[in-house]
This record gives sequence, structure tokens and C-alpha cells, in this order.
Amino acid sequence: MKDFNITACRWGIIGPGKIAQKFANALPLAGNAMLHAVASSNLARAESFAVQNGAQKWYGTYEQLAADPDIDAIYIATPHPFHTENALLCLNHGKAVLCEKPMALNRQQVQQMVDVARKNNTFLMEAMWTRFLPVIEKTLELIANGNVGNVQYVRGDFGFYNPFDQDSRLFNMTLGGGSLLDVGVYPLALCLLIAGKPDSITASGRLSASGADESCMAVLQYNNGTTASAFSTLNAFTSLTAEIAGTKGNIIIHPAWYKSNALTLSCMGEAPETITLEPFTNGFEYEIREVMRCIEQGFTESSKMSHDFSLLLNSTMDTIRAQIGVKYPGED
Repeated sequence: MKDFNITACRWGIIGPGKIAQKFANALPLAGNAMLHAVASSNLARAESFAVQNGAQKWYGTYEQLAADPDIDAIYIATPHPFHTENALLCLNHGKAVLCEKPMALNRQQVQQMVDVARKNNTFLMEAMWTRFLPVIEKTLELIANGNVGNVQYVRGDFGFYNPFDQDSRLFNMTLGGGSLLDVGVYPLALCLLIAGKPDSITASGRLSASGADESCMAVLQYNNGTTASAFSTLNAFTSLTAEIAGTKGNIIIHPAWYKSNALTLSCMGEAPETITLEPFTNGFEYEIREVMRCIEQGFTESSKMSHDFSLLLNSTMDTIRAQIGVKYPGED
């Protein structure tokens, strides 16, 4: 693995779109990080993004960026179906990779990425930025300390209204469209983070005319009695709340839970306590810091967002998609 004895982590970005702009905005907030280069299949677009965000270089091919010896880590921000190809390119050039969620379209593709990362002894992490937010860290701390007792129920939702357009990223199957992979992955990841691998999964959903799921509900059951549920939709504004209920109390993460800085802890026989953490700004800075912490210490994966967790998350989504009838082009 490359020696990361650096004064500032030099980042490259593949796919300069909307999510990449949020990432670029977060780099100064992360500390000790800088945008070094940008790559797009459209050179003019790469140049525009690079100039706007102070990057030194821009490339018209991903191969050129992956081969740049001055880049320490690469953020992949292309649409879901291209993640595997892009990540393998970077990993085979020995570059640390932070790949936007979902890591890939399915577990098989994620396994390919993990296998290459491990073979090359190179860092790889799924960019599940919500995992690293202070409010999530505090939630896990409260659970670990026994404040809510034994967890019996976890619930999260993420829904918004977007008119159907079969050519848009949200509904286009060739671009990995659907509510589950776009936003349902967030509450599902929260459920798995807290409750672990389920013993059974029951899913239902409604498909759009393109075949993408416009809504999806997944119920996870555990032999220890715990239940977890994750709901996502592209055709309704949901409460955007998350709840963890246990034998002694519950935690409500304030809306929108995936970008909140506050939660309320309610314990039996006690007045509810609202805990407010540092103000929310961008949100991506926390995952960036985690990547830099890991590569500076020579780790090839993060213990907080491990390869095994990404495999579990994508395997769970495979099961859910099979039950509701969502299949992407090229899948068996």
C-alpha cells in the first residue's frame, strides 16, 4: 500500500456532478485535505469543475486521473452502474477509493471491488456519509451504554416527491434508478448498523413504468425478537425521522434524521432529554476525515464502514429487490 506520509491528503474526483460538488465543498471543512484533480468523460466539464473548486489538474479520461502519481485518494461520484468499473480502475492503480453509495448495483459487484482492494492491499470504503455524523455516533453510544435497554425496534424513512421521468437518473434503469438504491439505502443502513444481519426479510414495493421502484418497504426480523423497518419513496414527502426503541426507552433522531444534529432520549420514569450536537454544515466532512485517518494509519478498510458491512448492505438490497421485482440490465 502507498505510503501516506503527507501534509494534506490530495483528492481526485471522478464524475463532477451535483454530489461531487457537495464533496468538494466539504474538503475544506475536513481539514488537511485538498482537491488536486478532476476527471470527466467531458474534458470541458472537468476543467470547469476544477477551476471552480481550485483543483490543479483536470482530465478527460478516468484512466489519466487514476494514473496521476500525486493523488492520494479518489472519490467516485458517477452513477451506481459505473461504480465497479471506476473503482477497479483506481484500485488497480493503487489509489485509495471512497465510492459513493450504494457501493454497486449488487453484492456480486461489491465482492469484486473488495477482492481487488484486498489483493492490492489498497483502501476501499463505501461513502455512506450518514454513518459518520455526530448524531449517529451519539445514538450508537447511547445504545451501547444501555440507555434504551435491549433494542426491540428500529425504524427509518426517506421519501420525497419527484414526478416520473423515465429518462431521469431516479427512474432510468440503465442508471440504477429506484428509491431503494437512491435513498432507501440510508434508513436500511441505519437498521443494519443497529440491529445487524436479519434472520428474515419481507419487502413490498410499487414499481414505476420504467421498472424502477418508486416506493419500497422492507421489514427485517430477528430471532431475538427485534424488528426493523426501512421505507423509501419517490412520490411522497415522508416524516424523515428515525426511531430506536428498547426495553428501557427510545431515541428519536430529529428530522431530517440523515442530516440532523439533534436527538431526543426518553427513558422510563424520566423526562425526555434533547441532545444537541455540533451544528450541521455539509455532512461529508466526517466521512472524509475517516478516510484520511484510515489511510494515514495504513488501514485498508474502516472499522466503522467495513467491507463486510457493505457486502451485507448490498446483499440485503438484493433480497429486497428480488422480492419486489426490480432487476437492472445485465443482471442474471
